[in-house]
Amino acid sequence: MDAIEMLKKEHKGAKGLMEEIVNASGAKRKKLFETLKGELEIHDRVEETIFYPAVKNSPNASSFPAVDKLAHETVETALANLEKQAVDDKSWIDNFKAMQKALLAHVADEENRLFVTIRTILSNDELVQLGDRMKAAKEKMVKTHA
Repeated sequence: MDAIEMLKKEHKGAKGLMEEIVNASGAKRKKLFETLKGELEIHDRVEETIFYPAVKNSPNASSFPAVDKLAHETVETALANLEKQAVDDKSWIDNFKAMQKALLAHVADEENRLFVTIRTILSNDELVQLGDRMKAAKEKMVKTHA
């Protein structure tokens, strides 16, 4: 699978999980949140250590726009803060929805701006090879997370 399609598939999965979290409560909400947090941590690590460095190192990357690293940091901080709160606390769901809004804005920026540009920088073959590298790294991270 090409790297961009892989990331978009993960974005779609995260969106679905976030909707489930908003509609759940108690132990189910906590379990879903833990799943989301783990998946986002791995997703971000793969993006930051494999995907974006590969794009930036491409000889065609001179036109590549800046990556919004602040968006990743904001979401990571929000997730860490949410983890410390009780999931059924009214402020938890408000804080979760604020994090969700920030994450969805970041995803929209990636999918509508960055990924479009990346398709002009990397060939289909390069994206498939990059997707293979990312998949292998993700599988290794999942094993060490378990």
